[in-house]
Amino acid sequence: MYPISSSTISDELSSDGPGVLTVATRCLVGRDEELAELRGLLGRPAGRVVTVTGPAGVGKSRLAAAAYADVAGSFEDGARVVDLSDVRPGQDPESVLAEAVGLSTGAGRPARTLLREFFHARHCLLFLDGCDRMRAALVPVVTRLINDCPRLTVLMTGNERLGVYGEVLLRVAPLALPPAGQELELKELREIPSVKLFIDRTAVSRPHFVLTEHNRAAVVRLCRRTDGLPTAIEFAASRMKMLSPQRLADELEHSLDALSGSEFDTLSRHRGIRTAIERQLDALDRRERAVLRRLAAFHRAFDLPTAQAMWPGGVAELQRLLEMFVDKSLLHTDECSDGELIISMLGLTRQYLLEEARALGELDEILAAHAAFCVDLAESAESGLRESDQSRWLIQVDYWREDLASALRFLTETGDHGGVVRIASGLHQYWQARGAIHEGIALLRAGVQDMSALTLAQQAKAFLALGELLLNASETTAAEDCLRRARAAFGELEDEAGVAACMRRSGLVALQRGDLVEADRRLEECVAVASGHGTAEHAAALRNLAEVRRAEGDASGARRLAQAALEVFEQRRDIRNVALTRLVLGDVAFALGDQDGAVELYRSALTDIAELRHLALCALGLEKFTILLTRCRGQSMETWRRAARALGAAAGIRAATGCVAPALLRMEVDAVAALTRVRLGDEDAAEMGDVGRRSAPHAAVAAVLTDLDHVEPERDAGSGAGNPLTPREREVAELVANGLTNREIARRLGIAEWTAVNHVRKIMRKLACTSRVQVASWMSKQDFTGRRRPASAAPAPRTGARTGAGE
Repeated sequence: MYPISSSTISDELSSDGPGVLTVATRCLVGRDEELAELRGLLGRPAGRVVTVTGPAGVGKSRLAAAAYADVAGSFEDGARVVDLSDVRPGQDPESVLAEAVGLSTGAGRPARTLLREFFHARHCLLFLDGCDRMRAALVPVVTRLINDCPRLTVLMTGNERLGVYGEVLLRVAPLALPPAGQELELKELREIPSVKLFIDRTAVSRPHFVLTEHNRAAVVRLCRRTDGLPTAIEFAASRMKMLSPQRLADELEHSLDALSGSEFDTLSRHRGIRTAIERQLDALDRRERAVLRRLAAFHRAFDLPTAQAMWPGGVAELQRLLEMFVDKSLLHTDECSDGELIISMLGLTRQYLLEEARALGELDEILAAHAAFCVDLAESAESGLRESDQSRWLIQVDYWREDLASALRFLTETGDHGGVVRIASGLHQYWQARGAIHEGIALLRAGVQDMSALTLAQQAKAFLALGELLLNASETTAAEDCLRRARAAFGELEDEAGVAACMRRSGLVALQRGDLVEADRRLEECVAVASGHGTAEHAAALRNLAEVRRAEGDASGARRLAQAALEVFEQRRDIRNVALTRLVLGDVAFALGDQDGAVELYRSALTDIAELRHLALCALGLEKFTILLTRCRGQSMETWRRAARALGAAAGIRAATGCVAPALLRMEVDAVAALTRVRLGDEDAAEMGDVGRRSAPHAAVAAVLTDLDHVEPERDAGSGAGNPLTPREREVAELVANGLTNREIARRLGIAEWTAVNHVRKIMRKLACTSRVQVASWMSKQDFTGRRRPASAAPAPRTGARTGAGE
């Protein structure tokens, strides 16, 4: 990635060495491992042909130059450097090489012979930089040299492997980026290789630039937008003379030309990231480039079946093209935990291709195909979120959320209200789970203004989805109107299952308002209609009716109804509905005097809810369990501290999601909140509530589930049956309790992510836990200062720090 002129070609690597190579060595940041690996490859007898590959701007030549400078002295007969990046088409590679090493071809002797004679007896390193333009012609040349010259080692750089027998490949990846969604300390952030390079190079153009709390977000955003490509980062740093990181990041959103500069800004032969990418794409023909433009529509990594959504041709041809793109470093593969491969494209390459598509007039067609994929995904998610693998579907929609948002913007801008409605209605259960019901409401309200592009069945589903979301937001009048329109449409379609679904939600409207008599009437009618249509809908109606009957005082009747519903949901392995039904059965058990049974039912439900990461259910479960906890164990002050924290967490979730509790539950929650202020005092209750609001939902669930009664005997903290964890495992378990992911744990402890995964597995096996929530609950009962204490004696947190499950 640097220009090597004829003046840098030397017969021997002197102590001074080629200047640009020395500069390249000094300018490497975050490449210690790759440099050590490349030096090792060049020092092995088997490493006769070593090729350094990677995407445009990743620093292939710079890394190779640094390794060259380090190892050239170990070759008895020196080393040679030849820059092939600017050779003209049709030039003979052997003549180019012969001329570069100073051999005269004018005496009528073939260049092939001269090269063989020159390198045959020499123990020498030949560095061929920028091999892409001569790749095909170089294959026989390098093959002959290696066969004829047993002590010659060839080091090459290019976007893809040369393709000769025995070639060893080193793929260079972009520099590590700041982790998404995680705020590091400034000291940690400065050591991230991409950030470190940006700061180091910015200091050249703006000597007094420092990373601060004020500019950190913009620097992180800019580094992530450069994909961690050193050349792009250096161009960005060169622009800091007159721009702020935020301003440059904004410019980059509109044009790749924001990342450009002069020959003094980077060691790259390119004067902008656009030209670097363009040169890499020159290796493709028109059809191949068109396929790549279509794949650029995806924001996230994709697999082969997903790519087919953007390709009208055959799967065999597509697979061949994908393999070729990976070979040319235009696409990159990663292995998932299940062994499947996913394929990704760097953001700058993606931006270049989309800009090219716009200039060619193809962009709308490409985005329309991408939107069609997103419509299919949303409609598949609608049914998937009702089945046994709903947890997987929540994660899958999380993964594609940026693509879905992009598709919704495109459909809105092009006036395709039908597409907007189909995506929004398909995701209505997802909006609830992830606390984005107002986003879903806004999309559906705008979309249903023009239903001309939708079938009657799609219109019915849209009004039903909108009615359900409005119900969650406690907009009961608007919800009832939508449900009425949905029921009419389902009736016209003679879809009795759809009619039953509308009737059940109509009953929930009455329950949301606190009208038990009307809720009972509507739900009983729904049970009768749904009994022959839709097992899941019938079971849900039974559970809702059980909730009403329990509130009316008929606990025994409520238990029969809820138990029948639970059997259906357990058979279907419907985690969400099993958890909801167990909450109802917990209320029933308490009403029948079975406090321990109620606690266990709630504990089971909340554990499932936390694992599912369903925000709306987390708030509901925290509120209901807090009410139960204070009724069962209100004699303990720790109960009230825990209640204040749990209600604070629930209030924070509801405020963030816009999901409103039913009227009867709100009354009970307000009563318990008032009692916590009486028991703890206004100041302490408010402080505990703030702690809860700052807790991650699953950590808040773990905290409220911690056993209040059981007190273990005193024990030594170091070992024994009561504490089976090693000191390192205790560290990891504490971070699990604080809500950190495996990747975050690895970064915090300075270990590999796979090591963190193994630690978590061992911890769960030793503690007989089946979930991270249970680990957090176990940790919250521990006191590793030397003794285990009763939970009721645990001091309440007094700081404003983020609280984990171990409170």
